[in-house]
Amino acid sequence: MKAVLLAAGKGTRMQGLCDVLPKPLLPVANRPALVHTIGQFEAAGVRELLLVIGHQAEQVRAALGGRCGGVRLSYIVQRDPKGTGQATALAEDFAAGEPFLMMFGDIVTSRRHAADIVRLHAEEKPDAVLAVRYFRDPASGGAVYVEGGRVTRIVERPKPGDTTTHYINAGLFVFPPLIFDRLRRVGLSPRGEYELTDAIRMLLDEGLHVRAYDLPGFWVNLTDPATYLEAQRELFGELGLDPPVAIGPGSSIGRCRLGPHASIGRGCTVGDGAHIRDAVVMDGAAVGAEAVVDCAVVGLHAAVPPGACLVGTPAQPAVLPHVLPR
Repeated sequence: MKAVLLAAGKGTRMQGLCDVLPKPLLPVANRPALVHTIGQFEAAGVRELLLVIGHQAEQVRAALGGRCGGVRLSYIVQRDPKGTGQATALAEDFAAGEPFLMMFGDIVTSRRHAADIVRLHAEEKPDAVLAVRYFRDPASGGAVYVEGGRVTRIVERPKPGDTTTHYINAGLFVFPPLIFDRLRRVGLSPRGEYELTDAIRMLLDEGLHVRAYDLPGFWVNLTDPATYLEAQRELFGELGLDPPVAIGPGSSIGRCRLGPHASIGRGCTVGDGAHIRDAVVMDGAAVGAEAVVDCAVVGLHAAVPPGACLVGTPAQPAVLPHVLPR
């Protein structure tokens, strides 16, 4: 099965971290977030992947090239982005009349799920599969109603407290090729976007079997620095690294305390006595002697002075912006 990854977002809530680094390339456990997802697709047997890119598209293309592991990559640019429906429609030629796996590019989840959803589609042969995730109030995304494992209704961004379901659209799908015809019928939503949800609703209204896949394990929607660090904690857990620390090549590490859940990028320096935990230190950054970096993100080429404290909380991590080389 071919796969499609929607990765055109700007990362506007990332507090400047995506101004010079596209969200798909944000390092998570010292590998670009997108590379973790591609590994998940490869484990599911995918050998051809289309990336729908937009924000800083050429940087994404240059970083990943034409192949990642055993997966051949191709690209298409979503110009003047107007929603997930528009982005999905760009994959029609690539899908070539066959069912395809698709995922939102800002979702970070266990690598088992793509394989599970492909297997479910092969064994039960529903018309489509939609991954769902339990949420106390699914107002932040698509609220999904499920009966007996079958999706019966989907509502895009309902008002808070206005639903009777606790399932949210988890952003991982298997679609039949007829989804493209339905996407051509989708009009602009009140948000000014072409919503994928509207095309899924057409499938349901026509009586097609859309199977729900209740996604177990971890699932993170990469939207802001808090979810960014959450995704790293979860991936360290899945990777089973002991200690949960990753250090990139060319970095100089003094006599310091690292971890848990600390990633140090390429060409970084960490001084003696520093303590870094629950943090991302991006390429070329420096953490001075006796400095503390805790629940924080240090941007590209940024510097934490000796003895300084860059300390946040899980709900509100500290962010030191990128410093662009002159």
